[in-house]
Amino acid sequence: AVSSHDKPVISLSLGLPGVFLLGGKTKDDTPVVPILVRPGDVMILGGHCRMNYHGMARVIPHRVPLPTMTETTIRARKQEQEEVITKTKTTKPRSSPPQYLSAASVIPKEDKEFLDQFLRLYRININVRQVLPDGVKKIPDDDV
Repeated sequence: AVSSHDKPVISLSLGLPGVFLLGGKTKDDTPVVPILVRPGDVMILGGHCRMNYHGMARVIPHRVPLPTMTETTIRARKQEQEEVITKTKTTKPRSSPPQYLSAASVIPKEDKEFLDQFLRLYRININVRQVLPDGVKKIPDDDV
């Protein structure tokens, strides 16, 4: 099958926190690095670790207190966010500012309450990856 492994995998975590494990190229490689993943965290696996063994070892129930982030960690995350924003700013001026809708304005109250309760009990992980190499528009028929 045709596939592209040179592009990163982007993973968005929602709901309960968990412990993500990042290993090496084989299951026997050490060290295996545990990473605390909180709701709203985005992880990017790219470059040499794109194909490393990885996965969620444990989901942490909402009643378990998490370690607090230190001021140093908060500053580092803020700086990383600012760097990403700076890198992604467009050089062309926009004809009009983007229009944003808040979740509160588009989600009915009963649905929001259900979603809040659901995310206190479960974990959702959304992964985005490019499967086909650049320029390939579809999977060849002989691979299906």
